[in-house]
Amino acid sequence: YNVPMKRLVLLILVLSLSACATTDRDAIASDHYKTLYTELLNELDTASSSVYFSVEATLSALDGARYRYDVFIDEPQIAMYDIEILVIVDDGSLVISETMMPSVGIFDEKTYHMLPYQVHPEKGFVKGFGLNGITEQSSVKLKVLVSWKDVNRIETFKQFIGIDLSVTP
Repeated sequence: YNVPMKRLVLLILVLSLSACATTDRDAIASDHYKTLYTELLNELDTASSSVYFSVEATLSALDGARYRYDVFIDEPQIAMYDIEILVIVDDGSLVISETMMPSVGIFDEKTYHMLPYQVHPEKGFVKGFGLNGITEQSSVKLKVLVSWKDVNRIETFKQFIGIDLSVTP
């Protein structure tokens, strides 16, 4: 082999390995998403608010028979690390939707944290989150899962929130 050929072979090998790593990471994230989705869908004990953070939601009419829901999570009352959030429209179906639901921290390579009165986006410390989606229903029941770890990243906490929204004509 000459030197350029060795470099080409090495480049192909590195790209193949990184593609495998990306595929593995995507598969793991997809499996984790499906697990959280199923857990949230099956959760019957949802709260309407949280003592750990503020949660608000709105439903707005768009053009035609479509509606946009927005969920805002902010104002942390405790240190929350490695946050994951999933919002689903709960229609009672036990089949996971083909439509990707709004999420944070599940497919992201970056981790997110919220600390009371502290924001440093470059390091992953955010003020809050805004998640949204589109539905064809003028009245929806949203289920929100917020998962986070303690400051030592040992213990995981989960909060299940249920929100009923309607657009009044």
